[in-house]
Amino acid sequence: MTLSRIIARIERLFSSAHPLIEVSISQENLLHNLHTYQKLYPHLTFAPVLKSNAYGHGLCTIAKLLDKENIAFFMVDSLYEARTLRRGGIRSPILVLGYVRPEDIAHNHLKNVDFAIVDLEQLRTLVKVAHHSTRLHIKLDTGMHRHGIMQKDVPEAIKLLQSNRHVIVVGAGSHFADADGPNPANTDKQVNVWKEGVAQISAVFPSLTHKHIAATKGMKWAEEAGTNVGRLGIGLYGFDTSHEEHAALKPVLELRSMITSIRDIPVGDFVGYNATFTATKPVRIATVPVGYFEGIDRALSNVGSMLVCGKPAPIAGRVSMNMSTIEITNITEAKQGDGVIAISRNPAEQCSVEHMATLAGTTPYVILTHIPQHLKRVVEYGLARYTPD
Repeated sequence: MTLSRIIARIERLFSSAHPLIEVSISQENLLHNLHTYQKLYPHLTFAPVLKSNAYGHGLCTIAKLLDKENIAFFMVDSLYEARTLRRGGIRSPILVLGYVRPEDIAHNHLKNVDFAIVDLEQLRTLVKVAHHSTRLHIKLDTGMHRHGIMQKDVPEAIKLLQSNRHVIVVGAGSHFADADGPNPANTDKQVNVWKEGVAQISAVFPSLTHKHIAATKGMKWAEEAGTNVGRLGIGLYGFDTSHEEHAALKPVLELRSMITSIRDIPVGDFVGYNATFTATKPVRIATVPVGYFEGIDRALSNVGSMLVCGKPAPIAGRVSMNMSTIEITNITEAKQGDGVIAISRNPAEQCSVEHMATLAGTTPYVILTHIPQHLKRVVEYGLARYTPD
């Protein structure tokens, strides 16, 4: 057991305070989603994407639930996230897909951690400073034009890689720009560029074993592109955002809180900042200690809702930084201290992630990743509940 896990247990032992907000993680739904993709695409091994605090679900929480599953490797965006996983006791291989300074790659001592090369200049510097075995995935720019080696630069990249015996090419990757769009033309073009680039690199480096271009949205192109790894991000957490939905997924996360205050508001009085809600009849208002800092988008003011006693309670007035007000006039049984579901994992509810994203004019990615890291994560499996170390 690592020192950080021992400290966490001691802190929980001496802490009697029960948090007002918790993030519930369904272990059953998480494993269902992974296994669903494994059955749909048996020719692929999957790399769970854990960047951005595992899309708001909790970096180490999710990693611990998947660490013993049959996966290719975990994917993170930064060296910081890789270090966090190793400190948390995670043993699976890790790929850092985001930009890392060449000097930090060269001086890395984490075991079984690979790095993506996302820029030619990054590679030029790395081959000058790498003095011990360094495993790399070469990212190809196939048309999205954010990161990656452009096709015209692949020959130079190969020469640079050959110039340093310490760098080992174990993978190649790219990213689709429009895999969820109705027109496949852009993706088809990227697949062609990808095939050409991978063929050039594979011919020189037989050590290249991992080929990945498809994320959740583009999984149906994985076989045509000749890849053997699928990067499973938003689909892992229960959302198929592709143009043609095809996977029976289950949302993993639920955000829960409680009613901290109830008050009766007469006709003509207002609620919240800027008086955007004015009572046209006597109403009962409850306050919930979750606001836009806790992941309730401010655009949900006066249009979103939460669940109280299993019933929808409309958001009344502006969503504040750390609290929201909801109308519970017709939920007569509601009382102070009752539980509130601020974000439901039931897709049919108006406070589900997808419905909230639609109302806020954004995407499930934004709603999920805005749930802050400090909130307590509780894992649920059947009737069991536990807090991961």
